[in-house]
Amino acid sequence: MRKVDEYRVAASNRLVEWQDLDSVRRRRKYTRRGVQLEARVRTGARDLLATAENISPGGAFLRVDLPVETEDLVATIHLPHGRGLHVHAKVRWRRAEPPGIGVEFAGFLEGPWEEISRSA
Repeated sequence: MRKVDEYRVAASNRLVEWQDLDSVRRRRKYTRRGVQLEARVRTGARDLLATAENISPGGAFLRVDLPVETEDLVATIHLPHGRGLHVHAKVRWRRAEPPGIGVEFAGFLEGPWEEISRSA
């Protein structure tokens, strides 16, 4: 298991020390649960594979390397038992190494991935 303190988070265009995330946790409406779930992310014309490392009803952390200008995306997080959670999400913070993003769910979507991903 790795120490969280070793990582840095990029919020906007500046890096934030992981210790600053205690204030983020206090601001969250929902507690996040640690997971390792496959996910797909669509932003513009890019369709990328990702891993959801934690999730709550309000958002998730996705391990994925996205361009810094990415603010909105559509994602499908593959839940157990063959279910998929389809969401429109907003990037709230970034981690540089290993790369990833904290997202807030802006809306829940229904339909097949091909239809949903067109809205990204």
